[in-house]
Amino acid sequence: MKADELAISIASIVPVAFILIIFGFLVFKAYPSMVYNGIKFFTSYVWNPGDISAEPIVVRGFKVSPGASFGILLFLTGTLITSAVALLLSLPASIFASIALALYLNERIRAVVSSALGLFAGIPSVIYGLWGVVFLEPTLYSRVEPEMRALLGFIPFFSGPIYSGSGILASSLVLALMVFPISTSIIYQSAVSLRDAAVNDALALGATKWEAGKLLRSMMRKQILGGGLLSLGRALGETMAVLMTCGGAINSMPTNFYSPINTMAAALTALLDSAFIDPTGMVLSSLAELGVTLLLISVVSSMIGRAILGMVALRGELE
Repeated sequence: MKADELAISIASIVPVAFILIIFGFLVFKAYPSMVYNGIKFFTSYVWNPGDISAEPIVVRGFKVSPGASFGILLFLTGTLITSAVALLLSLPASIFASIALALYLNERIRAVVSSALGLFAGIPSVIYGLWGVVFLEPTLYSRVEPEMRALLGFIPFFSGPIYSGSGILASSLVLALMVFPISTSIIYQSAVSLRDAAVNDALALGATKWEAGKLLRSMMRKQILGGGLLSLGRALGETMAVLMTCGGAINSMPTNFYSPINTMAAALTALLDSAFIDPTGMVLSSLAELGVTLLLISVVSSMIGRAILGMVALRGELE
């Protein structure tokens, strides 16, 4: 093997090795939690470090504070709900924007909008969170959520009390804004390739741009699915913006669409400081198990998305 080929091979292996090392370290740290919590870690929503000032007790071979109980059902539910709502809001907009860019805008405007999408994706997440706290939450609390309850109150999840504006809706809207550039960029590249391969022929045969857009959308189903899954990977792991807008719920499952919520990534950040004051280390071990769960979900969704896009490319649907 030549030196340049060896260097390229090593460079391609290093990122995978780092991910495996991180995963192995997290599993090692999470092992006490896996033994102590068992399956209840995923079926309970109670997160209680116990009485950390009392003498630790030994349970299943590991020291824990009396009354300690750790469950991530609330965090898992919040992650799935906010990510799903964010995709439901952003993916249709991404499809519309991609088709508009590919078919309706001229080259100069298309270049400007494409560059803007790239800049949009690079905005720090804390800026989205600050916007959510300063503008979005008060707007939702005073105007949007009361109107939603009045119009959709006959649906159980849209009725009930309104809290502070932070919660499921605020976090979902912020996430939708954050994943929109990612899904749009992926779908747009597919739209350009398919436009050059097939849609231009349809236009030449007399099809209108509206008909060409419908054809383009039907041809991009796999690309849309792959882009959505890659965007899901970003939404699942988003931390600061969600932490600032979710409401930070603990030990309380959401009762309606306006309820405070918490996510796996946000909970990891919020609970990490207090974990170090636990003399038994079980809180930190439970957070490590939470990290393992989040890592697996994010990696699997991203791998499936990339696999779908890769299969499309290999079959010649993108080139």
